[in-house]
Amino acid sequence: METKQSIRLSALPPVMSQEQLSLFIGVTPATVRGWVEQRTIPTVKIGRQRYINTIKLAEDLSSGKTIFTKGDYNE
Repeated sequence: METKQSIRLSALPPVMSQEQLSLFIGVTPATVRGWVEQRTIPTVKIGRQRYINTIKLAEDLSSGKTIFTKGDYNE
């Protein structure tokens, strides 16, 4: 049986690559890429790449956000 583990949000780096996040939360890179393209999770553009803004994501999770939908993070 699989057990859920707690994650200390304050220990996250300020940004993560899409691949890093996929490994961290156990989903495919294609899933994370879809979330990024649909602006479902917060991102920051560095150069030509989009990275996950883990600070904003952690803030939203800490404040009780549980549902993330397409367009939540339009710029």
